[in-house]
Amino acid sequence: MSPTYRHRSLLGTAATLLCAAALWNCSSETSHDNASAPMNNGASSVALKLQYQAPPLLDSLVLDCYGSDTLHLVHSVNDGNFNMDLFPHDNWIFKAKVYANGNLMQVGELETKLEAGSTANLNIKMHPIVGFVYVEIPLGLSNAAGVTSGKMTLDSDKDHYEIPLTKTASSGIFKSDMLNLGANYDVAITLFDEAGNEIYKLTDKFLLTEDSPVPELSLQSLRSQVSLAIQAAAEKNVNLTLPLPAGYRLPRAEELLITEYFSAPDTKDTNQYEFVEIFNGSLDTLILDDCFLNITNGTTTKSFMLSASEIAPAQVMVLGSTNSNNTPAENLNTEGWLDLGNSKGAVALMCGDMLMDEIYYASEPDSIHTNVVPALSSSKNGSSGQLNISQWENRKDSTAWCLASPTPGKLNSCN
Repeated sequence: MSPTYRHRSLLGTAATLLCAAALWNCSSETSHDNASAPMNNGASSVALKLQYQAPPLLDSLVLDCYGSDTLHLVHSVNDGNFNMDLFPHDNWIFKAKVYANGNLMQVGELETKLEAGSTANLNIKMHPIVGFVYVEIPLGLSNAAGVTSGKMTLDSDKDHYEIPLTKTASSGIFKSDMLNLGANYDVAITLFDEAGNEIYKLTDKFLLTEDSPVPELSLQSLRSQVSLAIQAAAEKNVNLTLPLPAGYRLPRAEELLITEYFSAPDTKDTNQYEFVEIFNGSLDTLILDDCFLNITNGTTTKSFMLSASEIAPAQVMVLGSTNSNNTPAENLNTEGWLDLGNSKGAVALMCGDMLMDEIYYASEPDSIHTNVVPALSSSKNGSSGQLNISQWENRKDSTAWCLASPTPGKLNSCN
């Protein structure tokens, strides 16, 4: 955080974080370790690391290497480590780039000498060159607040931007273009109902700097127009949170959805396990004490209580198989498990005597079930059935689902 104070405005009483978007400013001294034994081919083993915290909309990490050869390497957002065998050279140059929101956001460069048979552990310090504003507003699947449109304005001494609201299945998003660093911005966010009436408004200000190229703006509820403000201390990298009471209640119909199931894991893959994924589409923390999962496998149906006591708003929970050693401990959220049928079966989520959601999946329709959630045939495995969350109201139709590599704990759009 820059010496200039940060001002944050929050609305309401729910604890859902809409935008926690602090980009990184990585710092680590370059170090070399040449104590290892020479390799047979005379090459140098290089482990290069980009240390970072993922911002919103992070796209990729790119490394260009120039020396006795030229390499262009691209990594996904989850892998900041580059391991290479390079031929010795007096002046290897490593140029790193970080792309987010479809644009180049950070750069870093390092020069070093590599000797034959050596091992080098390198770190690149990244420097933001631009920033952007990203705000996500939870609306819930039912959009009880009735938000149909919105506008975000950004004003500095030189520039004026107007950004419209983009709606997803359960939230609204404001996303700016790339902004120059070193500028003070006034931001105003306004939400409108179907008739164009102003429902809620948030105002804030921030200084866009290298230490904070993505300012942290939090709109925490649409339930009331109580405005709270905090002035941060003049220190760098200070993160302030304001604990607010959240809605805490029992679930209602169509608030807990089944969004993914995985019935046919690859037995040779130790990272795969059966699971059912559920999503809290409300704006409240929902109590799961009276909730249970019904699993039908062939002619057998069994019920298992959920061992998790609650699920936060807009969060995803994985109910993983208790019969598999591959299931991570944090995903063991049921008291028992009936193995899912690979090519055919049914899953229902109940809370008390109320049905939250249910699916019947099969590799092909039959005379009773003419519209089924897609499943793999019995001779195949490795893909899960995933709901396109933007089509949640049409989830009984097979076209709202797809088969893809399993992503437990992450919502999908079947793109």
